[in-house]
Order: sequence, then structure tokens, then C-alpha cells
Amino acid sequence: MISSFYIRNFIHRFAKNDNWHNLNHKTNNLGYGWLHYGFIRNLNPQRVLCIGSKYGYVPAICALACKNNKQGRVDFVDANFSMYETDEQQSGAHWGGVGFWTTSKGKRQFHKFGLNKYIQPHIMTTETFFNKYPTRKWEYIHLDGDHSYSGIKFDFNHAWQRLMIGGFIAFHDIYTPDTDGNKYGTRQFWQELKANSKYNTFELPGLCGLGFIQK
Repeated sequence: MISSFYIRNFIHRFAKNDNWHNLNHKTNNLGYGWLHYGFIRNLNPQRVLCIGSKYGYVPAICALACKNNKQGRVDFVDANFSMYETDEQQSGAHWGGVGFWTTSKGKRQFHKFGLNKYIQPHIMTTETFFNKYPTRKWEYIHLDGDHSYSGIKFDFNHAWQRLMIGGFIAFHDIYTPDTDGNKYGTRQFWQELKANSKYNTFELPGLCGLGFIQK
């Protein structure tokens, strides 16, 4: 059982004041986090992949599930782009990031709750990551990185090839409206996947929305 005190501190550490995952700070509700936790506890995977996170909420949830399973490891990939960065290379690709992962706090973020033993950060683009580990496969994958149409399509196509049979891919922001000058291509791409009979899809409501595909 996860205590309310534990949940409250977990949310404060990894979500801060953000509520992009249907969580509730006042009632100590992990929101979508319960789903990721439950899937991993039941699937009991050896490898999990999480792409993108502002402060590590979903990667931490996945690592916690691996910890309680007493096995499994999370690959966490983030390009560390920042919404405050003016570099043209990062223009339109930050999607709410704050450049947290190369700070001193960011480097020790997962040491809390003993999660560092179950998670490996990879601070790089997904293109670099997939090229670096061409044969690695996963049983559970969460996509929450580049939300442009081309970005989410790239991440999905590469992730789908590496997803093991019976495994799941989770899509964050399938409902999120365009904000802060960002056009959320995740919505369009998710609708295309739903319309394709090749994929077994289902989704959960909420402000941002969460979709799943099983292979």
C-alpha cells in the first residue's frame, strides 16, 4: 500500500505544481500515474521506456513500480530543451521543458525514494538514443516528448518497432489544445492511429488525455 504521505511527497518532488496527468494534489491522487503503475506491476517488465518529462513524474512512477516488482529498469530519454531557450535548434521543440536535467537538482532527481537503482536517464534526442541502442526492446513505453506531428510520429514509429509482443505504448496529450505557440500534433496523430484497424487502441479522459495501444 502506498501511503498518503508518500504520495504527497512524490507529487511534490516529481510534478511540482503542474497537473498534466489528471492528478490531484489535495486528495493525494496520482491520476494517470496509477495507470502506469498498475500496468507495470502487472506486466512485470524487464525494460520500460519513457520519452520526455519536465520533472520526471511518469518516469518516477514507472521506476517505483519496477522497484516494488523488485525487477525491471526504466530508460528515461529527454533532450533537455527549454521553453526559455532562444537557440533556433530548440525552437518549437521544447514542449514545456525547462532545461532541468543538466542542473545539479536534475542529476539527483531520482535519488529520492531510492529510484535511481531502477532508472537510467539518457539526456539526448530520441534520434540519438534509438541510434545508440539499435537492438534494445521494451515491454512498456510512454511517449511525452516532442509533441509536433512529425516528432510524435518519429517517436512512435521507432518505439513500435522495438515494442515487444503483448506490450503497451502510452500516449500523453491526445486531447491537449494548442498552447504557448505550440501546435500539438499528438491529437492528429492519435486520431490517425485510432482510425487504423491495425492498432488496438483505447483512451482515458482528462484535460490532456491518455491513449494506449497494445501490440
